[in-house]
Amino acid sequence: MNILVSRNAWLLSPALFFAGITVFLCCWTVAAPEALIANFDADGHSMVELMTLPLFAMVIPLSWLCCPVAGSVRRKAFWSFVFSVLGFMALVRELDWHKIWFAQLWPEVTASFSGTVFKMRFLTSGDVPFMPKLFVLFFFVLFFAATVGPLLYFIRRLIKGLFSYHPVAWTMACFGATGVMVQMSDRLPSMLRNTGWIRPELLDKTTGSLAALMTALEEGGEMMLAAFALLAILQAHAIYAPDSPEPGFAEL
Repeated sequence: MNILVSRNAWLLSPALFFAGITVFLCCWTVAAPEALIANFDADGHSMVELMTLPLFAMVIPLSWLCCPVAGSVRRKAFWSFVFSVLGFMALVRELDWHKIWFAQLWPEVTASFSGTVFKMRFLTSGDVPFMPKLFVLFFFVLFFAATVGPLLYFIRRLIKGLFSYHPVAWTMACFGATGVMVQMSDRLPSMLRNTGWIRPELLDKTTGSLAALMTALEEGGEMMLAAFALLAILQAHAIYAPDSPEPGFAEL
């Protein structure tokens, strides 16, 4: 039986999730913070970052070659397009293309604004021209529509699928848990730095032990996000695409 749609296939994603966390913790345990940070985060040039990019890029062709939904050709084309947009948005975020495009269009705004312009305080600032705000707002709307829209559409089936041990539902649950881990790992160092509860040297961005752990979980977690996205597409395709779908799963 296909491992992607077997009765125990729902265990595959949790197993991969905990295996990934274990690998990152082992790397943090045995590697010096400087080496760990260099291999996980080097402004887009580290080993882990370079492995993450092709995984996200594969989401685009795989969405069309292995369509994850059943139904008419029009429905399949629509959802393949949506998932392709998600893959493209992931690449944009990973490579900071949105920041590069903004800086090329409005270098004076980028130079005069403190921090990244892709923040709500940029949109509410009274000193920023209208067109740069419109660019950032368009990016926010596109990102929201591409991510929240499909989630709201499938949320009932995803929740129901968790209790019926549907492989895709459990893969997407692990995808969500990984996303939360990535965001927490990204923001926790600055939060701890502001509280003063942790010794500053532990949070140093190049040599700190705790900073190295957060870097491993954040950058490694982004690679896991891409892997879970690919796995979900393959599982959904295996369940819904065949002429004789797997009993018990295709009904959801």
